[in-house]
Amino acid sequence: MSTVPVRAAALAAVVVLLAACGAEPSPGGPAQETPSSHELPTTPPAPTGPAVERTPQVEAAVADLAEHLGIDPAAVTVVSREDVTWPDGSLGCPRPGMSYTQAQVPGARLVLAAEGREFSYHAGRSGDFARCASPRLGTPAPPPAES
Repeated sequence: MSTVPVRAAALAAVVVLLAACGAEPSPGGPAQETPSSHELPTTPPAPTGPAVERTPQVEAAVADLAEHLGIDPAAVTVVSREDVTWPDGSLGCPRPGMSYTQAQVPGARLVLAAEGREFSYHAGRSGDFARCASPRLGTPAPPPAES
């Protein structure tokens, strides 16, 4: 019995399998790069979730960004707000030469957009947001337990 037809059939099967496993381009075009943990996208994404509640703390952050950029607060868009657990007392915004508690801190991250850029604001337990020039992302907080 000749092994040539068996080898040819096996080779053909491998070629078919490899062709079937080949990567096809995604329908949306080439894959987009994911920003590193401290970078935010430069264009605001379309709102996907529920509107962010405009609490006094959110309004204060909007006013801060408007003042920082010298624009009308109406030109600032609230992109998202999420509860997070910061890895330490820097609230995801460490400053060189500073020391921080190494305990996890519950808080929130607010993303605002203006002039085609996004800005990250971080808060701890107080709920007061502060602009963070070099943000590090916290871990999303688990949803509250249902009672």
